[in-house]
Amino acid sequence: MSLHIETVVNALNRNPVDFLPRGELFISKDFLDRYFCEDEAKYTKQLERAAQCLDLSLIGIWLDTEWSDPLLSGMSYKHLQQYFTVGCISGPFSRLIEKHGLFDAMVSIRNDASLFSNIAGNLIKDIENRVKLARANGFSAIAITDDIAGNKGLVFSYDYFCDTVCPVYKEISTIIEGNDLFAFFHSDGDTRKIINPLIEAGYDCLHPIDTLAGLNLYELKREFGERVCFMGHMDTLTWSEERVNKEISRAEKEFGKGGLILGSTCGLSMETANDKLGLLYPQWKRKRQ
Repeated sequence: MSLHIETVVNALNRNPVDFLPRGELFISKDFLDRYFCEDEAKYTKQLERAAQCLDLSLIGIWLDTEWSDPLLSGMSYKHLQQYFTVGCISGPFSRLIEKHGLFDAMVSIRNDASLFSNIAGNLIKDIENRVKLARANGFSAIAITDDIAGNKGLVFSYDYFCDTVCPVYKEISTIIEGNDLFAFFHSDGDTRKIINPLIEAGYDCLHPIDTLAGLNLYELKREFGERVCFMGHMDTLTWSEERVNKEISRAEKEFGKGGLILGSTCGLSMETANDKLGLLYPQWKRKRQ
């Protein structure tokens, strides 16, 4: 087991870490093409060079895209086995919106339960296949990405979440766990009300701890830190340089016994490639010069 993977696993299991691991679930292709253009034709090589440059221990990779299918089937991601790789897959609510649009998706929640159940059923079948391939490629985890909350809470009722959505998440986490992988969950917004159900559903790590929605990493640590790991936290878009530096120091101090994978809340893209990113990833400054 590489040092990167070992450190992330320790963080996930809330064991002491020699250094606080850093990672990003979302690294856009435009970001890679701009700053790692020498390998533009080789996506996995771009990811590797980005991880080396930023000193990442964890890399997120989208798995439910057409261009990822041949890489999965060709075992191309084995090239990244020294890193803790997380396969990102869109969740049922995101797929419902993608297929029917936001308005019709929200209407269906009240009037047509079959739309969500059909989407969920197809997703389960898809995940069963992709998780097996991810495991064969050396992935360490699967992240379900489903933006089901805004700054004021869930976009639907808590009862709907518990009765309809969470059972699907539970079935997905069972598939993930059955393939000896960690289960991650991503949603922006105020997700505090559903943290306990997500933990009970089998999720090992929650991303991104959205401070703009009022979430406080250290309060969540006190309440849930013995049962789950957190990831993200650093808002390099809206925080001042002073606050970014302060939060990095505090996180490194308070999570020495594990429980946090430090990273940005917004991912790596052309929109987030600013100077403050270099406070989180010091080698980034040299890359931009």
